[in-house]
This record gives sequence, structure tokens and C-alpha cells, in this order.
Amino acid sequence: MPTGNPPAIVTAAAAPPAMCGPIDWRATAEGGSLAFAAAWSVLTGQSEAERAGSGWLACLHPEDHAALTAGWQRARATRLFSADLRVAAGPAGDYRWLRVQGVPAGDGTDDWRGSAIDISDLHQRIAGESRLRAALHHRIRNAMAIIRSIARRTAENSDTVEEYRSHFDGRLAAFARTQSHIMRAGDQGVDLEGLLADALLAHQVGGRVGYGGPEVRLPPRLADQLGIAFHELTDNAVQHGALHRDDGRLDIRWWTAAADGVRQLHIRWHEDLPDGGVMAPVGEGFGLELLTRSLRYEVDAAVTLDFAERGMLCTIALPLDDAG
Repeated sequence: MPTGNPPAIVTAAAAPPAMCGPIDWRATAEGGSLAFAAAWSVLTGQSEAERAGSGWLACLHPEDHAALTAGWQRARATRLFSADLRVAAGPAGDYRWLRVQGVPAGDGTDDWRGSAIDISDLHQRIAGESRLRAALHHRIRNAMAIIRSIARRTAENSDTVEEYRSHFDGRLAAFARTQSHIMRAGDQGVDLEGLLADALLAHQVGGRVGYGGPEVRLPPRLADQLGIAFHELTDNAVQHGALHRDDGRLDIRWWTAAADGVRQLHIRWHEDLPDGGVMAPVGEGFGLELLTRSLRYEVDAAVTLDFAERGMLCTIALPLDDAG
């Protein structure tokens, strides 16, 4: 049996040893004194003496001894032995999956004979598909939770059915745009500039907006929240803020900086009305609640809002690291 920490199980990112062909084996009754052919030594590096009898078990993953025993127990009734086992292979001792199958030798003895084939690629595909299904399930659950939250909070802040419909449609469209960005980006993360540009384009704000900053890739959870936040800020600027008048301007900048060893994203949203006339909102609607409460709760963001006479200044700071 192996001692100490077992080698790492082969993943798609690792460099496994080359796949081997079928390895023949023969065993006495119920798996006793199992002997592999010489190809076993090519795969594992064990000598003929080391692999003899039960010596080959030194290469077996500790967690797979139960599967081996269960396979032989089933074979008593079915007369067919089958088990998928992990075996330490190559100089680095990476694990490869072998499908070990056998039947009674049929030569007048109680022996069994069979072969072991390398199915590591199959297990990697299965594991990858399982991770994708889990990720998709998580995304669907998260999406439904956000949609329910948008519907509930929009209803709470709407005075009429028409007002509810209008606001809900806009927010649902913003969420749908964000999901499109997430699906297209894959593992690379959502481009912050593209997410912001989509929000501005949806409101047809024209040339009265300037924005810029370094390339920032957002994990899905941050993209979900910032996609809706950009929609709310843009919608407010068009309906009530600087973009409500022809002389108004909007400037958006972002940058990253380290704080206590964690990379932080900083966003500065500045609306400017040269002739003044900005009024702070009365009460807390959906947008204010999102910025001052939801962002802090969902993604640990620090948000400040300053409604000055000449315009509104919003700053957002949130951690980028470990925000999957």
C-alpha cells in the first residue's frame, strides 16, 4: 500500500503519462494472487517482482480498495468481474483510470483472466461534463433568484401597473444583456467596458458620455450585479440626472488598486450639469436600494452617493479577487 500523501489525480490541466494498451492479467479464485502482464511495469514503473501477488496494490489509489473488493463480491454471482480503478503511473505518480474486467479462465482451474484498459480520457470527459452541469445549475438558480428579486422590489417601488411594467421590462432586459455577456465570455470573464457600453447604448445617450479605464474581466457574480447597477445609474441619469438636459454630461472612469492584499475595482460615475438644478431623490427607490444595500450585501461593495447642485457623484469600490 502507498504511504504518505497520494499523488494528485490526473486532471485535464496535468500532463499524464501516455495512454497504455490493454494489460492482460490472471488471478487465482476471487482475485487472489493477481498477476499482470509486463505492460503493467511500463505503465507503473514496478518491476516484475514488485507487482507479483498483491504487490501491484501499492499502485492502487487508497480510496479504490473498496471498489476492488466490491467488484470481486459481485463477480461471485455474475461470473463477470468489472471495476474502474485509479493506478499511480509514470515518474510523477499521476493517477490514471483503468477499467479492469475479467471472466473465469475456463481452463479447468478456478483462475480468472481478463484485461485492464486505460479510460482516463473518458473519466476526464465525464468529470468535465459534471462540472459544467453543476455550473449551469448554479447559474440557473442564481438567475431565477435575481429575477424574483427584481420583480419583487420593482413592485414595491411602483405606484401603477404601467410603471411596474415599464421598470420591470427595462431591468429584465438589462439582466438578459448581462447573461449574454457571461455566456460569450466563458472562463475569460466579462469585459467591464463592454458591459457598460451596452447599458449606455440601450439608453441611446449619444455623445454626451465619456468613459475609460483598464481592461477588467468580471466573474459572473460581479457582472450580474454591475450590469443592473449600470442600467439603474444610466436610467436615472436619463430620466432625472445630467442626461435629462442637453447641457448635461456624464463621465465614467474605473481603475484597479490593491488594498490589504486584495485587488479592488474602483468605479467613478460623475454627472455634471453646468447650470445646476440637481435634486436629491425623495425616498429610496429600487436604484438607490440596489446601490446602497444590495451591492454591499451581494459583492461586498462600498458605495458613496453625493447629490450636489451641479450633478451626482457615485463611487463604487469592490473586491475583484475571490468573487466567482
